Amino acid sequence: MPSFLQSLPLRWLVAIVAFPIGGFVGYLVGGPVSTVPAALISGAIAGAIIGSGQAVALKLTRRALVSWVAATTVGLGLALAAVTAVIGQISTTTEAVMLGAVAGLLLGAGQAFVLHREGVRWSWIWVPASAVAWALGWLVTSSVGVALATGWPVYGLSGAIVSQVITGVVIWRLIGMASRPVVVATPA
Repeated sequence: MPSFLQSLPLRWLVAIVAFPIGGFVGYLVGGPVSTVPAALISGAIAGAIIGSGQAVALKLTRRALVSWVAATTVGLGLALAAVTAVIGQISTTTEAVMLGAVAGLLLGAGQAFVLHREGVRWSWIWVPASAVAWALGWLVTSSVGVALATGWPVYGLSGAIVSQVITGVVIWRLIGMASRPVVVATPA
């Protein structure tokens, strides 16, 4: 196994820490996610910080880093704005899980495109994995008693640990598959 793969699980801790930081800064600048403009601003700021943490952990090239951060920024901002437009402020666990699934799908699709462009086979797996991870992140956060009515743009450390362990394992496997040579069986 290449050395960069062996260190990825440790580097992925940066992605975990990016969630509470991104959520705090997004909330501080954009305010609580209770209106569509606040959701868009808070989500975009949180997405930029989370995407930056993930991109640094992945040691992406400059072009891929910019694309990954942009995909995460736009995906999270649009997901929060769309869900807020339909539901209003998130106040139940079901709504939070739905928000997580929508956010994971949107930003996961953009991130999967970056992975595909970087030559990662099976990059499409990233989309449902992100949706499940983000939904579970919100489920864990609401289950530990975090008040959803506060209007945080993303879940905190408890949800981040769960979601980023899931996505960390998936990305580690995807990158590992990308670094393995393809063996084609030939008829004897």
